[in-house]
Amino acid sequence: MQITSLGETRILHPQEESVARRRRPIRYASILLIAIFCCSVLYVFGMALLQSSQSNLLSFSDLIIPRLIDVVIFLWLFWIGSSFGSFLNVVAWRMPRGESINGRSHCPRCQHQLAARDNFPVFGWLALRGRCRTCRLPISARYPIVESAVGMSIAFVGFAEINQIALPHRPHLGHVGPLGSPVVDAATLFILAYHIFAIAFVWAMGLIRFDQRHLPRELSIFGFGVLITTMLGFPIVGIVPWQMDGGHLQDAKSIFGGSYLDAWMRVLTALVAAAFYARCLAPGLCRDADPKFDPLGKSTRRLIDLILVCAAASIVVGWQMLPTVLILASLISLPLQKRFPDSDAFGTFSLAMPVSLSLHIMLWRLLHQTWFWPSDGSQPIVLLIAAGVVLLIPNWLYEKPKLESPPTDSSSDEA
Repeated sequence: MQITSLGETRILHPQEESVARRRRPIRYASILLIAIFCCSVLYVFGMALLQSSQSNLLSFSDLIIPRLIDVVIFLWLFWIGSSFGSFLNVVAWRMPRGESINGRSHCPRCQHQLAARDNFPVFGWLALRGRCRTCRLPISARYPIVESAVGMSIAFVGFAEINQIALPHRPHLGHVGPLGSPVVDAATLFILAYHIFAIAFVWAMGLIRFDQRHLPRELSIFGFGVLITTMLGFPIVGIVPWQMDGGHLQDAKSIFGGSYLDAWMRVLTALVAAAFYARCLAPGLCRDADPKFDPLGKSTRRLIDLILVCAAASIVVGWQMLPTVLILASLISLPLQKRFPDSDAFGTFSLAMPVSLSLHIMLWRLLHQTWFWPSDGSQPIVLLIAAGVVLLIPNWLYEKPKLESPPTDSSSDEA
């Protein structure tokens, strides 16, 4: 059915409606390409104009090429991130079902293996017009959406860290050369790789919990094994210390600097904080959890998954900043609950966690400099207020009771 400009209703022929559906992905692809082009042009000319006005040595034309290189780096990071997102779609679908993540991707309906060109992140789905090349049945739009979301989160975090505007307690190496390229050392690249893995791991947990599936044991062991052992071996990835005196990780006792003792305490305090704050969120997200009297119950398993989701973020940003990550994730999950009513509150909260974590990493240095944001240099009252707000989260983020049909009266039916 179609409504014309005159307000008349016209019933579309099934073939016309099919053609209209096939054209939608092409329209979306065109809109996406136009949006990317416009944003790139605005960034290149806007930043070149801004930087040339603040410099006496570089003109507007001198800065066009450096800013074009920035766009290329960002798009390359987006492609890397969207490739991770494509793999995470496989992980979120196969691992909870006990399937192997090895092998080529295939259509979930006809089981036909996808060609390499069809597996290209985002644009592969658009090129197929949202349908399998073999059986022509529709492919869920979730695949390009997840690829785009993961790609954007990794691209923004990577771009901010490469340009040294994201992380506190890290030296600003500056920009050199005629192109004004940022100076990137080995430690910066190592930290970036660590954060990319952490964001991808939290995305995987969020997608699985969004589908109301329990986190696979293999995924949890592998993810936390990498996060914890990397921090213990290279304490510099901790960024901030576990103490509250604002001390820096300057005791060079590992390859990239940092104290091994600080790393151990950093991990322990992160795990303790994750367990504490997960228990604070339990009245809203898993109210029936009882590890003591029902350790194998469904709600108790949900509580364990909640602790794991919180622990991954806590290890990355530290126990001091974990409350604000949880608060922001709870706020992001509110519109997600309305958009995805089939998922539960825990699912939308888990899906919002990687978004909140990415924003905190990208804006870490800026937030660290503010007095009202919890960090290693904050006053104790700031942390207490943040913890108090976490205690209030179950008031707006909670599992709504499921409506059950009233029992029928058989005697009245017979009458």
